[in-house]
Amino acid sequence: MATQRPTGVTILAVLQLIGSALTLLMGISVVFLGGIIFASGVVTETPEAGGGGAVISGLGMVALILGVIGLIAGYGLFALKGWGWWLAILWTVLNIIHGIVTFFQDGIVISILSLVISGLILYYLNKSNVKRAFGLA
Repeated sequence: MATQRPTGVTILAVLQLIGSALTLLMGISVVFLGGIIFASGVVTETPEAGGGGAVISGLGMVALILGVIGLIAGYGLFALKGWGWWLAILWTVLNIIHGIVTFFQDGIVISILSLVISGLILYYLNKSNVKRAFGLA
């Protein structure tokens, strides 16, 4: 008998897939923009100029990688794969670390909201019925 996917896991998987697809599109756009800036010569590749197009393209590549990892995590959650659960846990812990590091940069309210949401996701993913759905309990 197939395991029933908990509704919360379905919601998390869909949100992960949507967010990751948007991150992937943003990464593609930023890499493209960095290439245009570099090719136009508007910004030079000097340290004083902040690296210009190369830095922008590098940030876009990070977004591309995160988008792909996020899509894989979303699939793993949706398909109730054990590795999908672990990847979602890792992703959430990284979000918590990011929220702590950027606490005073992004604004206290945004950071606290991010930390609370990440904490709730960690709590939910560790519930016995959720772990059992992934074959982990």
